[in-house]
Parts: sequence; structure tokens; C-alpha cells
Amino acid sequence: MQSSPQYRGATILWLPLIFSSLGHAHHGSLANSALYDSDELIELEGEITEVLWRNPHARAHLSVVDDNGEETVWEIETQPGPVEFGRMGVSEEDLLGQVRVAGFRSKRNPDSLGVLNLLLPSGREYHANNREPLWSDTGVRIVLQEPDPVRAAAERETANSIFRMWSRRLGPRPRAESYADLLTERGRELAAEFDAPRDNPELACRSGVAATMFDPNPMEVVDEGDRITIILEEYDIRRTIHLGENAEPESQEHTPLGFSVGRWEGNTLVVTTTHLDWPYLDPYGTPQSQQVEYLERFELSDDHTELSYSLTATDPIMFTAPITLEHQRRWAPGIEIPPFNCAAGWDD
Repeated sequence: MQSSPQYRGATILWLPLIFSSLGHAHHGSLANSALYDSDELIELEGEITEVLWRNPHARAHLSVVDDNGEETVWEIETQPGPVEFGRMGVSEEDLLGQVRVAGFRSKRNPDSLGVLNLLLPSGREYHANNREPLWSDTGVRIVLQEPDPVRAAAERETANSIFRMWSRRLGPRPRAESYADLLTERGRELAAEFDAPRDNPELACRSGVAATMFDPNPMEVVDEGDRITIILEEYDIRRTIHLGENAEPESQEHTPLGFSVGRWEGNTLVVTTTHLDWPYLDPYGTPQSQQVEYLERFELSDDHTELSYSLTATDPIMFTAPITLEHQRRWAPGIEIPPFNCAAGWDD
């Protein structure tokens, strides 16, 4: 964690988000019934008194005063953080003032709310993709990052193979339900024990290889000669892919990112990752053991404008058969990856 963030008086937030309890955020989906009581939509009106403007999700304290003059301070956490807010044209200062919110109450903290709709002081309203606006016809929407034209021109001149900036992931993240039937008995036992509010490693601003490679944000692949560096926005992760005969995974210790060795098959980079010490394949609690092995393929399209990525995970302890996850990205010259600067709690 870096230095403690600055707090400012503000008004509450908005997007498809997830609740947190004070100092202990929950990074997950509003559809997760383990986190929220989705049977009752709560509407509140009040004023934000503090904002934690840090990734992965901005958080706020919302002061609500009832008819008897009693104050309740709610904690709010949004799905996007400052990066996504910026892409929507919303700054921290734009949250200042009176707001209205609607969302689901946390099952862990009754004074925490996951917000689906937010009416900003400006009169603009954010609502999650699967929701209708409640109070305004003027909406707030994500605006994709505009490429820097000078940077884009330079990158078009120097682009080589897969070494370039790639766009946000195309399509949704693979869901655990699609491969749940490939778990062994031991795998099913551990998956059933996973408690998102307690066990999700993103609560501590950490993530594993497979989960991070399916991060929806841009990704950069950099040629470093005898190695390749993969730069991912989420949690400021940097992966190293070792090339050549000097790569010796047998002598390596197990680590959260493992040890990755790459080779070329034409324009396709094929990577074998072993020595992983990370408990989950995905953000949903699908377990993996230290015997897990990933086979990754980074395949460049014929016109060099799309990257197809696949990860096949083999684990004799947890999986009865290999699990394959796939997605695509488009070349995005001129785009930059901002610092993520994750904060697990208000005091980080």
C-alpha cells in the first residue's frame, strides 16, 4: 500500500457496485447472494461526508438523517474506482453535495449498501447496466479512453508482433458455473467452503495469474530481449515470461505468479506457467493446488489487430480434466495504463 489517501467532503456514489464494511471492503458482484440481500431494494437520501478515492473500488460515508433527527452513517462501495470514474467524466469533486441512492444491503454489515442507482448533485443519474433510471433522464456512462494521437502514431510505426498495447477484454469474464462439473471431489469440497466476504484475496489488493489475465482493463506486452513483460492495470501486476535455454523452472520457488517459460510458434506466444502458490483459479473461489499448471497461448490475428488469448489449467488434485478459459483483445495504440494504487481499507 502507498501513503494514506486524502478524504474530502462529498456525496455518495453510483455504479454497479459492492458493499464494504468499514476498513474491510468486499470486491465482488451485486449478483453475489453471499454479499447482498437482493430481496429488498433500499433507497436513501443524504450527504457524503468522506470519500476514499482509491482502486479497486471507490468508497464513501453517507450521512442519512431520519425524521427524528437521528443520523446513520452508511458505508458505500462502488464497483469502479477512480480510473473508471475518470472514463465516465466524473471526478471526486463531482460527488460533493446531496444525493439519492438505491441498492442492496450488505449481509455482513447492515449499514453498508451496494449501489445500483445514484442521482448526483448535478442531476445526472448513474444506473447499472441491468437497471432503469429512477430519478433522471440525464445519465452517466463510461466513455472509453481516447488515444493520444502522437503516442498512437509512434506506436503504429514501431508495433511488432504481439508487443503493443491491447484494449479492454472483449466480452464477459468466464463464469465458474461453466466448468464447475470438472472439479474433483476435493475441489468441490474446497469450492463449497469459499466464503467471498472472508476469503476473497482482492480484499487485500491481491490477485492470481488466471484472474488477472481476465481483468477487463487494457494490457501491454513488452519485449525485453530474453524475457517478456506483461503489464496489467489491475493491482499493478507485472508478469515476467522467461525465454531461451536459461529458463529453469525446476529450481524456482512457488510464488503467487509462478514461473513462466515462453516459446514461439510462428506469431503465437506459448507460455507454460508452473510453481504457482495461489489458492484460486478465478475470483469465484474455484480452488487450485500447487500442482496446477497453465498453458497459455497469445495468438496474433493475420492483420495484427486482434489478440486471442487462452489459458488451459491442469491440476490433478482439483480438476478431473483441463479447464480452458478464453478471451480476445484489440490493438489499442495511444492508450496508457494508469497506476492502480489499490487500497484495501480506509487506513491504507
